[in-house]
Amino acid sequence: MAAAAAEGLNDTGITWGGHYPKGNAADCTARLAGADAAAAAAFAAAQDCAHGRDRTRPDPADGAAGFSYRKIDAAGRPLPADAPEWACVLDTVTGLMWEVKQPADGVPGNRGLHDADDLFTWYNPAPRRNGGAIGDWNADRAQCTGYTPGQPATYCNTGEFVARVNRAGLCGHHDWRLPSLPELASLVHFGRTRPAVDTAWFPHTRNTFYWSDSPHARLAAVAWAVNFEFGYTAAVPRDHPRPVRLVRGGRP
Repeated sequence: MAAAAAEGLNDTGITWGGHYPKGNAADCTARLAGADAAAAAAFAAAQDCAHGRDRTRPDPADGAAGFSYRKIDAAGRPLPADAPEWACVLDTVTGLMWEVKQPADGVPGNRGLHDADDLFTWYNPAPRRNGGAIGDWNADRAQCTGYTPGQPATYCNTGEFVARVNRAGLCGHHDWRLPSLPELASLVHFGRTRPAVDTAWFPHTRNTFYWSDSPHARLAAVAWAVNFEFGYTAAVPRDHPRPVRLVRGGRP
């Protein structure tokens, strides 16, 4: 199943309003202290929750707060929303297909290639994509599935992991890659924390930074990552072991 050619933007997932000077509402309303009715109404109408897909398409059947997902099986076929097992998720808004992880139990590598416990250093040998530095290719550490000491093709870095997944053909496809920072951030559900993602579709997401393929523009020793505990982004040293979630489709 090919990724849908949607290439839209996901909304934030925030469905409540914020009061001034403090406090949050339980729904998409807001109070503006000391204001007349017209000003208070304008203040409420300007809130994030009053706009976008999380307002106009709040159907939870295919994703919370306006997100829209489809479960995909290991052969690339679409599944019903209530399927108990799935290997990938198609985002019908952005058109991107995402890797789904297997449960974490604190032990890297014991649940197969997509173990949520597996960690990787950042590595990209392509000069046009790596910001002038390849990163940490020599991740000779037992922290991912298939690692074998002294065999670089099994090392726990992002480049080798992408190659292994493409050889295996996750969900019937061989064009998986590390997502860009905007692509990875499109999964963030700012209406949730720990993790800040719709776990009905992306279970086993860890409360930590996940690598993007976006290098830092000035600092060759770091690359950009998304923290799925609270949904923010930051530059992280490339030799720090972090989990990844691969993507396909869109515009790499």
